[in-house]
Amino acid sequence: MWLRYGIDRDKTLVSIEDVPRGGKTQLRCPYCDGELTAKKGRRKEHHFAHTHETCLELNRSVRLLPNLPLYDHFNIWLTGKELEQLKKLWNRYGINNRGIPEKEVPQIFIDEELLEFNEYRYSGKYQFTKLGKIPVGALSLMLFNQVQEPMLLEKLQELEENVQVAALENSANFNECLRDLQIYQAEFRKILSQNLYYLQINVGEQSLYKIGVTQRDVQTRVSEIQKDLAPHFQTVSIKVLGVWAHRGNVEKYFKYRYSFFNISLGNRTEYYNFFTPEPAKTVLRDLRRMEAKGLSKVETDILEGKPSWIEQLIEGEERASRRSDAIKKGMERAKNWGQHVGRPPRAESTEIFLEKPSSQRAIAAINEGLSLRQAAQKAGVSVNTVRKVKAILDLKAENYQPVPDAPKNTSS
Repeated sequence: MWLRYGIDRDKTLVSIEDVPRGGKTQLRCPYCDGELTAKKGRRKEHHFAHTHETCLELNRSVRLLPNLPLYDHFNIWLTGKELEQLKKLWNRYGINNRGIPEKEVPQIFIDEELLEFNEYRYSGKYQFTKLGKIPVGALSLMLFNQVQEPMLLEKLQELEENVQVAALENSANFNECLRDLQIYQAEFRKILSQNLYYLQINVGEQSLYKIGVTQRDVQTRVSEIQKDLAPHFQTVSIKVLGVWAHRGNVEKYFKYRYSFFNISLGNRTEYYNFFTPEPAKTVLRDLRRMEAKGLSKVETDILEGKPSWIEQLIEGEERASRRSDAIKKGMERAKNWGQHVGRPPRAESTEIFLEKPSSQRAIAAINEGLSLRQAAQKAGVSVNTVRKVKAILDLKAENYQPVPDAPKNTSS
């Protein structure tokens, strides 16, 4: 995990991008309060490192870290071998919109909803889903937003639930859950506050292109780019082809999708050469088809830096009163999400978990052969809940041993 935030003396989160180079800082780890050193080299992503021993909270599994979904990693949950297999299927079938034969479809691609069954295809019956096109860089920017935006909000809801449960149970990992939520909110706020821009840069008879994000006026950024390019070219003329507000989430996927055309100018790597006019027009059309970003109430609160309901509760209440107030606030928050939030304030056994009405609905949906996301939608639960139920059912199936028939009574 790359730790991108430290906390100052006022317990305010400070981004690594707001810290100058120079090693040791006055900031502390938001999880363990340990001293932090700023790592801002040219090879690795900028991050904080513990000046002394790294705390246990940062040695967790990558899947538990508060990262924005589909922001800077686009291989979904695939291993390197699985990703190569998916790319081969795309090159063989998907790129020409051909159906994939069932015998060539790994089960994991179906479970993770990267491929789906289409009974109306004449030859192979399987095809790529929108999610499945992302690892191969084949999904348009417009559809990418449609896939990513619900996942961003779903992850936010999951982290809020973790904080609520930790508060109700007076859990020892309450601070860890709260910091996860706050760091995620900070990352979410960053992409919502950024404007995506796309430039055409004419250098002599050649045209280059640049993608980027900024929170400032775009013309100010253009002036900086003009100065950056002056040492490389005799003449530089820049035209702004488009600006998209609140679309900071798109930049890195754009780079992933069009990496074939990426070129470097010194140590600057956000420039593109499409060689001929046609691919340049295609890329611009891909950008312009994106819908204007409309902010939801939840996103507006994040952009304005409003603390979450649980943070407000912590600031104004003692621990004893927090338990009852957390339930009330949680129910109010649940109405905004349109579903129930929270779990019983006690540890659950596997049997108790499976007996819950939500788990029973998930089991029924799984038994219908629905995908994880389809089952979650039908059962009215999160995808993570369906995945947990399915994992338990699979484990029970593996460990199942039939009871031998009782010996027949042969006595007369």
